[in-house]
Amino acid sequence: MSEEDVQRVLEQADEFLARARPAEALRCLDGLAGAALGDEQRVEYVALRALALADLRQYDDALEAVDALIHTHPAAARLHAARGVVLSAAGDLESARDALETAGSLDGDDEVVLANLALIYERLLEPEKALRLYDRLIEQGVDLDWLLLRRAAVQADAGNTTEAKATLRRYLSLAPDDVSAWVTLAILHSDDEEFDQAFRCYRSAEQVAPDSALLRFNWGISAVRAGRLDEAEIQLAYLRRVEVDGARPRLLKAFLLEECGDVAEATRGYDDALRHARPDDREELTYTLEMAMDFFARQKWRRRCESLLTRAYAANACTAELCELFRELTGKPIRRASWFSVLVEADYRRGLIEVVRRGTDKAGPFNRFLRAYRVVAADRDDAVATALEFARRMGETGAVVREMAEEPIEDDFTGIYEVEERAVVFHAGARGPA
Repeated sequence: MSEEDVQRVLEQADEFLARARPAEALRCLDGLAGAALGDEQRVEYVALRALALADLRQYDDALEAVDALIHTHPAAARLHAARGVVLSAAGDLESARDALETAGSLDGDDEVVLANLALIYERLLEPEKALRLYDRLIEQGVDLDWLLLRRAAVQADAGNTTEAKATLRRYLSLAPDDVSAWVTLAILHSDDEEFDQAFRCYRSAEQVAPDSALLRFNWGISAVRAGRLDEAEIQLAYLRRVEVDGARPRLLKAFLLEECGDVAEATRGYDDALRHARPDDREELTYTLEMAMDFFARQKWRRRCESLLTRAYAANACTAELCELFRELTGKPIRRASWFSVLVEADYRRGLIEVVRRGTDKAGPFNRFLRAYRVVAADRDDAVATALEFARRMGETGAVVREMAEEPIEDDFTGIYEVEERAVVFHAGARGPA
């Protein structure tokens, strides 16, 4: 096979991967078996093969392939980058970060490496590092649209709403038909009580997609917060026409009733919304749980809040927003504390969002899982006690702490901060002490 033919096969496999067709990419690469490949082509062949295997969740095979060549090609940034993507897909974010940082040190101009590393920093809750990389990519002239969206999301999550709004306005100047971005910008204005600006954003979104349930729901919520209840009723009427069976119309109605002071009817409304929240729609379920928790916490109904937290845990939806509301109701105010990420190992059970540990048969059987429980506590002993007590209260058995990370914080409430959505599952020959 000529060098040109080999290159065509590699490009075709890359195209299959870009179109989310990994099995076809592998079949394409199989055509190079036994072909004489130069160093650069072999690196590309192994990298593409590893990425295709990872897309098929064959993480061990992917890592075995890439690691074997890294030993002889340690300066190949492409291999380290592929290794980072595989490790990220396998749920090993720390190792993925290390691999991508190595790739970045070998080729600091690779846009894909820098973008993937920024996304890893986001997932590892390192927003400053993510922002630095996004800014660097923007300076390099990389396609702005998606970068600006990620930059705005990181800024908003870090509480820098002024910067986030400016970034979104820049993005919308390039993509004025993005309804979701208009709504996000409106929500940021609404959260800052800049309601006139929020409604201008909603009207811009309305010009693009008047039947958007996302638009009508958030417009109605902002109208209630602004005290414009007639406007909220108008949005509720629109919402009921475009989304009949979902939770959003019921949530907006409950929010309206609460604002009108009818706590009893609002309670029934939130309960109705919770019944209609679809478990397979994670976004809908999450914001329904969060809004209901917000309402019940304001009423100081601890048992209802505990019940919601239990439901959220079972649905792998213990978000930072949900847990913050619960922590403010049930925790102790603390001037100086620490934020801990406590890695807890416990007995395997059904219902987890599973990532199979490398080296474990994907078919199982599994008997243990690892999951990060993040807590606010005065010290490490309190953090361990809080994480284990919570895990056991949620029904986990055989729980032990395996690792901890710590960062200082101020002026917060003790308790659960959030629970990692995914859990690493595996089979352990011998269980540690309970």
